[in-house]
Amino acid sequence: MTAMQAQVSAERIVEVNTAAWEFWRWHARQPGEWTAEYLAGRGLRGVRAGYAPPGWARLVPTLHRKHVTDDELLAAGLAVRTAKGALGDAFRDRLVLPITDTADRIIGFTARRNPAVDGDESVPKYLNTTTTAVYDKHRALYGLDQAAARRITAGAAPVLVEGALDVEAVRRAGPDYVPVAACGTAITTGHLEQLRTLDPHALERAIVTLDGDAAGAAGARRLWDQLTATEAGTIGAVVLPAGTDPAGLLEAGHRDELAALLAHPQPLTHAVIDQALAQHGDHLEGRLAAVRDAAQLVRCLEPYAAAAAGLHLSQRVTDTLDTASVLAEILDAYRSAEARQA
Repeated sequence: MTAMQAQVSAERIVEVNTAAWEFWRWHARQPGEWTAEYLAGRGLRGVRAGYAPPGWARLVPTLHRKHVTDDELLAAGLAVRTAKGALGDAFRDRLVLPITDTADRIIGFTARRNPAVDGDESVPKYLNTTTTAVYDKHRALYGLDQAAARRITAGAAPVLVEGALDVEAVRRAGPDYVPVAACGTAITTGHLEQLRTLDPHALERAIVTLDGDAAGAAGARRLWDQLTATEAGTIGAVVLPAGTDPAGLLEAGHRDELAALLAHPQPLTHAVIDQALAQHGDHLEGRLAAVRDAAQLVRCLEPYAAAAAGLHLSQRVTDTLDTASVLAEILDAYRSAEARQA
């Protein structure tokens, strides 16, 4: 970023983003664009989306005519320099969704490529705004607008999902949830702080959706490690079939199934324990090693949650170890932690 770009104010970037959104919204309403049909086919008819048309110079000259400078376009992440030094559109032939903050200001965008080029892996499936004075992917959450913030403050349950279309799918699964997504990155401490700022207890009633594969299990553990003991013991998890997500369930016509999963989440701790067990073999030595790893997780929890987690752990290894052996490992984990603190 040049010195001139760094001088562009946050307020001006929001103004430029708003102008870009108006341009893309106009294009989304034109006959023959693929975005409306695409959303309808995924069960997401009515989503407020824009369309960034193809071509290197569609948005840039339009905003130039509105007295937006090159530095402002670059500072907002809406333009890129070509190899020859010219300015071109950063978003081209993409379905565009706005990322707003809790004051309903447009701070950035997430954009899906045309499905006609889904076989071309040189074109990123999703493209997100680069870091700007108002947008940081490690803090901003898609779906956390003013209305969502008010609902979380009033006691609604946040639902942490992976992408913007997953947010739109969960919105259609029922009115009791406030879905949010970290677009383009895993959930970070910055994202969690956004929710805690709205309500210190928000994460205690939150739900996280997880892909039922190794990557989903690893993501569950990363999130669990960022939570407080109280949050870790109460946050819920919905483990989805491997290879699917909320948007995929909705597209397949399984909205009721998605709603049922959200209505009956398991504790995230149980999913994390299951991951620890899956990393070891089913033989006795492997089970003992897995239980010792899981016991370290259990001892970090508050008493009620620890009891429930210990019961889950015992039930998962009942074919190899008896309950007394599992409890002995959990007690040993507590004693070891107390000895280190002494």
